[in-house]
Amino acid sequence: MKKVDWILAVSLCGLLIIGFLSVYSASYNWTTPLWKKQVIWIILGLLGMIASSFINLHTLKRNSLLIYISSLLLLIAVLFMPPTRNIHAWFTIGGISFQPSELAKLAVIIMLAGCLCDKDEMDSRSLILPTSIICGIPTLLIISQPDIGTSLSFISIFFVMLYLAPIKKIPFLSLLVLIGTGGICLLVFSLLKFEYGLSSSLVLLSLTSIITFLFIIFASLVYFTRNKKVWFLFIVSVFAVFLSLSASCVLKPYQEKRLIVFLKPSIDPLGAGYNITQSKIAIGGGGLKGMGFLKGAQSHLGFLPERRTDFIFSVWAEEFGFVGSITLLFFYGLLVFRGLEIAEKASDKFSRLLGAGISTMIAISLFINVGITLSILPATGIPLPFVSYGGSSLLINMTGVGLLLAIKRKKN
Repeated sequence: MKKVDWILAVSLCGLLIIGFLSVYSASYNWTTPLWKKQVIWIILGLLGMIASSFINLHTLKRNSLLIYISSLLLLIAVLFMPPTRNIHAWFTIGGISFQPSELAKLAVIIMLAGCLCDKDEMDSRSLILPTSIICGIPTLLIISQPDIGTSLSFISIFFVMLYLAPIKKIPFLSLLVLIGTGGICLLVFSLLKFEYGLSSSLVLLSLTSIITFLFIIFASLVYFTRNKKVWFLFIVSVFAVFLSLSASCVLKPYQEKRLIVFLKPSIDPLGAGYNITQSKIAIGGGGLKGMGFLKGAQSHLGFLPERRTDFIFSVWAEEFGFVGSITLLFFYGLLVFRGLEIAEKASDKFSRLLGAGISTMIAISLFINVGITLSILPATGIPLPFVSYGGSSLLINMTGVGLLLAIKRKKN
């Protein structure tokens, strides 16, 4: 019993119980209730967690390239599968679905940990390109499915692991500026395109205004920091502006609409904005203590869409209120911080980066999912770890927890 990590055990059990109750509530009155399948996935996940906790981490590191290539082959193969809700993201065999992008998350973390652990600060310039390729290939494959939500988690994992690696910060900041500036400008150009159309005069005016604003920001940074290398970040940000302008011209209509609805939900309350509107009604309707188990109006009257997966947090918040939501977030906090603590105390760099990557994978999925339900992020679709219905996410996340236990066991 002394070897049991009680913090991980309590937080994981709490999340699995909440997940079971939420899935049961979301589907108990269906013709084929999903909670029975969820119990099977939980049992398989526990077995996967136990098995992965005994993995030899040196062997895992040696086979990181094989695991990574295997995940890429699965991501390529799934593009040729019949689409589910217009997305080529699942293999379906005998009524059982598997989402290879979930496996790819863990594969990328293992590969990045193996790549970064043997490098020092002198390797930083030669390190950015290979690690960007490692993360970029699966990200592009997932975007082509298309699955924007999952691709965002890959980018977040990449930045956290790169930040923790002993590299010089200018290349890292360049990537951060590229993604941050590009993302914000993509929202701006998408909204302008929807409202006014991207005429040549409007494009020229927008580019001039944005680049002037960026010049003022970076010129001020150069003045106060006395570091001329900051001008390189300005060049990167200008490149990001033009890149986002190009991206806004090739976005598919439904992707563009999701971005616009994020900024202005009122433009399509019964279409693209419907999911977010109903989610906010459900969460707000829960109040302090909630409506009670199996008594959620939005979910049981059929107003809340995708309530067993992407919007399962809304189901829980409606029935158990603010108190239940804080309890859920508390369990996540325990799990993530314990994972980071295990990573910090790891006996080698590979284990440290692996633990940090797994903790980030769980934390960023939580942030994106809850952020979507609260309308602070664009609706992209990503499961809530350990809570949403589905086997792929549950199995991979619990395997990740098992690897955290393996890191702790190796240290001991």
